[in-house]
Amino acid sequence: MKIYFKETAFILGAFEYINSQINSNFLLAIIFYSFLYIVCVAFSVPVASYLTLIGGAIFNWLALPVVVISATIGATIIFILSKSILANYFSKKIIKKYKGLEKGFSKNHFYYLLFLRLIPFAPFFIVNILAGIVNMRIISYVFATFIGIIPGTTIYIFTGITFSELFQNSQIPEFNITSSKYFLIILLLSILSLSPIIFDKFLKKKIRG
Repeated sequence: MKIYFKETAFILGAFEYINSQINSNFLLAIIFYSFLYIVCVAFSVPVASYLTLIGGAIFNWLALPVVVISATIGATIIFILSKSILANYFSKKIIKKYKGLEKGFSKNHFYYLLFLRLIPFAPFFIVNILAGIVNMRIISYVFATFIGIIPGTTIYIFTGITFSELFQNSQIPEFNITSSKYFLIILLLSILSLSPIIFDKFLKKKIRG
């Protein structure tokens, strides 16, 4: 029990310290956060979900436009690389494994990419690369990416904000299923994370049928 309280005090103290530092250098913090997000997405570092949660906890709803814009910029960088100097490399590595997705792009680039952004059927960085390999127009790519990632990003930002509110009230989050606020967050995150599996099973059943 004593260990728990020590850990609690440490987490709350660290959160308060980080918040105070950010408030005193708010613009710099936003710029650094945005730059870090762009780099992680551009180099396909799988930490975007965590960064989004942190952004919500620290910057509140301001994190939503920052994350959406930063993610779109980062995704566009790897998209441009995949259709230019890294096209041959990515084609050998990606196309064979994701042949089905490549066929989907051949029907309608914009709406198919929008669908893949709304329902993360494939890893985010894979979709970025595939869109470049199939030579999608950059304007269509940017708009589909920007619009498509807003719903999922909103859920993660909302979750981060909720955690921040708990920390500010000097509470460690306790997931109580009877709490409507927590239940909504858990439900939304669960649907978002399980959507690729659900869609995959639905697609296979439809093909067999």
